[in-house]
Amino acid sequence: MRDATEGADALVSRCEIVRLFEAAVEGNLHGVALDLICDRMSDVACLIYRQDDAIAANIDIMHRRLGGTAMPPFPIELGTDCALFREHRRQSVGNVFTSDALMPRDAFRATRFFIDWLAKAGDFDASCGVVITRDQAVQTVLEIRYAAHDARRLESHAVALLEQLSLPLVQASRIADLAFDAGRAQTEAQNFLELSSFPTFIVDKRCRLKAMNGRGESLLRHASGLVLGMDHTLHAVDPTNTALLQGAVEQASLAHKSRSEVVALRAKSGRAPQVLTLTPLVGPSHGRLPCTGNRALQGKVAIIAIDGWDTLRIGRDTLWTIFGLTTRESELALALLEGRTLPEFAQDQSVSKQTLRNQLSSLLRKTGTSRQSELLALLLQMARALPL
Repeated sequence: MRDATEGADALVSRCEIVRLFEAAVEGNLHGVALDLICDRMSDVACLIYRQDDAIAANIDIMHRRLGGTAMPPFPIELGTDCALFREHRRQSVGNVFTSDALMPRDAFRATRFFIDWLAKAGDFDASCGVVITRDQAVQTVLEIRYAAHDARRLESHAVALLEQLSLPLVQASRIADLAFDAGRAQTEAQNFLELSSFPTFIVDKRCRLKAMNGRGESLLRHASGLVLGMDHTLHAVDPTNTALLQGAVEQASLAHKSRSEVVALRAKSGRAPQVLTLTPLVGPSHGRLPCTGNRALQGKVAIIAIDGWDTLRIGRDTLWTIFGLTTRESELALALLEGRTLPEFAQDQSVSKQTLRNQLSSLLRKTGTSRQSELLALLLQMARALPL
């Protein structure tokens, strides 16, 4: 349905153009563009080529009404040194062309592209098209194809349709590339955060949360020192600590060097203070963290929390796989990791001190440690390195 403000010669409505831009953000631009053209023209096939002069494996074709499921996949070898693709590269981005401007029809019908692949779908030996993206060796081309004997009936309408779609397609393709890059950058940043062995948060200068790792989520669920407000702002449980934290974050966000600062949040009586390290994520020329090259993270601050509540765990299956520990030995190892003493564990398990000494001796031997302190240090390192 067209808007009332559209001209009588408009072949594509504003709503359909908007849908193209929505599809660009959603990652489905090419499929929506093909469907739109096929809705407008019933006697044509529509193709989108991804052509790559440098990497043959990157060559691909999407199509509609080209033999359906019976149409064989496009052989990659036909895309290398392809005469049609060479002629596409001579066209300007956004300018609509016809097959007559590319090469003589007899020459096209003699190409391996036509003989070995396209002809299997029918006599689609005429076309009009447009290059919608070009980035060095890679370009994307949209073509509407039809039989040469139908060109007089179909070509003028196909050209008019592409002329109205060419600019929106070029613009939507740029948006699709930006959306893809943004999604990839976000994934890389999240993967980086999960490598941290401590609760880690990324915040802006107003302490609004932008990302966190799994350990950070666990810390917030326990409301131990830090909490997340309804406005997605990171707060301390104590209002005085909140002012301290937010002031330190704002100051760090203005830094020009990736230099960490330490902030200690006062805790309740009997508890150690919660220690936070604040690291500004500056530009790639200064920052040493992999994620600092992403523009989306520049000006943000990484907060790493060290807190006594953070219960460290190692799965029994992991201890069995790495060290071959028995169930009893694993229970002892996990009790030591939780900070329990040997007498406490002996009482809880109703075992004798001698039995416990034997289990500890076996545990030290299997883990390659000689003292209980070495064993605990090893378990702590493992718990920090392993995912939750």
